[in-house]
Amino acid sequence: VENLFYNMIARRKTLQNSADDYGKIVDLLSRMAIHYNNVSFSCRKHGAVKADVHSVVSPSRLDSIRSVYGVSVAKNLMKVEVSSCDSSGCTFDMEGFISNSNYVAKKTILVLFINDRLVECSALKRAIEIVYAATLPKASKPFVYMSINLPREHVDINIHPTKKEVSLLNQEIIIEMIQSEVEVKLRNANDTRTFQEQKVEYIQSTLTSQKSDSPVSQKPSGQKTQKV
Repeated sequence: VENLFYNMIARRKTLQNSADDYGKIVDLLSRMAIHYNNVSFSCRKHGAVKADVHSVVSPSRLDSIRSVYGVSVAKNLMKVEVSSCDSSGCTFDMEGFISNSNYVAKKTILVLFINDRLVECSALKRAIEIVYAATLPKASKPFVYMSINLPREHVDINIHPTKKEVSLLNQEIIIEMIQSEVEVKLRNANDTRTFQEQKVEYIQSTLTSQKSDSPVSQKPSGQKTQKV
């Protein structure tokens, strides 16, 4: 796309530099690639040789996560599923992957699709972070992929100007059920947590201090001797 917003000067001024914009594009396509695993994605910066995002059609969503986010992320994921269909109208299905107790990161990554649309839900993100902070040591930040399907009339997409954040009908009940399932999975995984061991040799060094008595020189009366 060239000369984007060429006739909207105010809009062009809000655009950041190309490096920041490209990073956002890569992040967006990475999230799309793991959800739509029946489509191949490839993103390469102009002039670069290697593609920053490259995924192939795969029947396994875990393989798509491995090709996009790496082996270190995919090997530490657990599958999670929640479904509800009660008479009160709280009807939804959720499936996804969450990181286990061996995954360590400094930033939370939540890839959330509701009715096959990439969105954000701050309340759900906070609920998941609370579980990880209370269950895992050092408050490790999680990697979470979730796909939620529910009736379209139960989704409110008009709470944000860009429509990237949504609100759900019976949101508190849905979040509580997802939070409980994530907590159960984490507690079971925490019992089998593995640690890398490294042998460290301890060498004790002995410091020998030598005391030498120096002769005390005679000082004239009235002058203080200097202490060392």
